[in-house]
Amino acid sequence: MKKTFVDVLLELPVDATLQQLLTEHALPVPLGFAWDDTPETSRVLLDCVRQWPDIDAKDRLVGELNACLPLADGPGQQAIFQAAASGGSALIGLASCKSDLHRAFWFYRHHPDLFRHALDADFIERRGSQAQQHALSIKRHPNMTKPALAAFGQAVAKFYQRMLSCGDGVETTIFQRSPGVFLLTTHVKGLAMLHLEFQGTSLTRRVGNPSIHGMLEYSEKTGVVRTLIKGGAAYHQMLASEFATHLLGQAVDAKRIKPEKLDLTQFRAGVDFPQAIKDGFVAVQLKQITVLSPTGKLRVEATATAMAQHQSVTELMQEEMSAPLEGGWTVTAVQINLYYPGEAGRRNRVITAELTSMGRLRLPMRDPVMKANVERYLVEKGILARGQTLDADDLPQVDEQPHSMVEG
Repeated sequence: MKKTFVDVLLELPVDATLQQLLTEHALPVPLGFAWDDTPETSRVLLDCVRQWPDIDAKDRLVGELNACLPLADGPGQQAIFQAAASGGSALIGLASCKSDLHRAFWFYRHHPDLFRHALDADFIERRGSQAQQHALSIKRHPNMTKPALAAFGQAVAKFYQRMLSCGDGVETTIFQRSPGVFLLTTHVKGLAMLHLEFQGTSLTRRVGNPSIHGMLEYSEKTGVVRTLIKGGAAYHQMLASEFATHLLGQAVDAKRIKPEKLDLTQFRAGVDFPQAIKDGFVAVQLKQITVLSPTGKLRVEATATAMAQHQSVTELMQEEMSAPLEGGWTVTAVQINLYYPGEAGRRNRVITAELTSMGRLRLPMRDPVMKANVERYLVEKGILARGQTLDADDLPQVDEQPHSMVEG
């Protein structure tokens, strides 16, 4: 369930950081209010916010309390510590925080620039499956000066003026997110739109210009970029090419790198990962399989129900509908359940890995170790070549905000 400012107020310790924020916004509190770090104090503060009659001021405060929530989870923490690595004092402060939410809030308040970098890094990681890779074949340190960024921005603006008749303004930032890896973001001024918004309790109509968000990650060691931007191939190509021209100082033809397709035929016989058992899993089950008919007109997705327990879905299909497993049907995707022992007296727990013939791997959480393990099992079965890796894709979170940055 998505968290709100209520959770922020109830879960954060009542420390100097929270007190400073509430004081800056002039939240009215009872006379002689004691800023003790107790659950009762948190509940009183929540009541003060809820009963605050100044709706505009209340909205501004709630907006600031909510600002830290996008990074208040496990993946967000990775982005925070990555951004904090470039600011020594930040790491010391983060170490004293008590929870993911506390770290996100503290980071937002004390290091707003690094917090924005963390948001950008987290954004591209969560949407990695939507990014395109291009080989620039240039391995050099990018020019991060203002003139270079300005020239890049002007080129991007011209592109949008030609394509969408907008782009009067462009904001570009770049920072080094890890040694040799750079993250560039662009915000392009879109066409004016009419917005209906509440200002306090009054509904108002306001004309504004949305931001068209673009992002690029570059490795100076490999000369490869990842681009994430709304639009089709031309938009990705533009972002990569203009980056090479203005920040790397060389005009190149950015060549898209497409993931190699996988042959999942072996899964017709179920799944067998001996190494997974050696690693501590108690069972491996082929939970779901998707097959495509030779004509391409029919797709069958079969799933083993809970009644099958750990039995492979292909075993069940052999018993009840064997045709899709024979002949020229193509296996396009599988879902594999890996069971590991539950804690004392509890049921086994499960990790579900989804694999597609397009080389996409989906795991329930961003877990590099688990991803590496699955890749190792696939190498042993001959599905992956040694050293080959997969594009990882997190399963969407229930409370994740929808975003428009998808390829059109």
